[in-house]
Amino acid sequence: MELGKMSSADIQRAERESNIVNKRLNIKKAGEKQQMGKDSFIKLLITELKHQDPTQPKGDKEFIAQMAQFSSLEQMTNMNKEIKSMTRNSQASEAYSLLGKRIDAYDTATSKRTSGIVNSVKFNEDQAILMVGKEEVPLNSVHAVHAPEQENSNSSRQESNINVNLNKKLK
Repeated sequence: MELGKMSSADIQRAERESNIVNKRLNIKKAGEKQQMGKDSFIKLLITELKHQDPTQPKGDKEFIAQMAQFSSLEQMTNMNKEIKSMTRNSQASEAYSLLGKRIDAYDTATSKRTSGIVNSVKFNEDQAILMVGKEEVPLNSVHAVHAPEQENSNSSRQESNINVNLNKKLK
């Protein structure tokens, strides 16, 4: 056997291992983007190191470049988690700010229009759901927000003024 050449048994073993990895990666749902995570990256790096020619090991520069790529991948993964957390917090804040306000919403998925006062907020996975009466309204369906009804506060002021005037007349 010449140096630098793989035997047919080694080639078959490498093909089997690559097929196993490919099958694991293809388990995802159809239409979902295939993404290489840090675990996949490490497995690929280890497999590459296992099957390299011992007489021509990978150069230091190449190994350092791959480790830098791994570090970048890990940092991007952490940033993605932080951005998701910030988005959820922002969405929660927006949903809570609508409590007690009248909204108009149109849900394109169900073609349903809803109007009313938001009386509670709940979360379904990563989506804020507003409760308008007994109706569930996704936050992203809201297309108009109205200030709380001013008539109630004006009418209560008028009622209190009438009561004060009546009390004065009765005395």
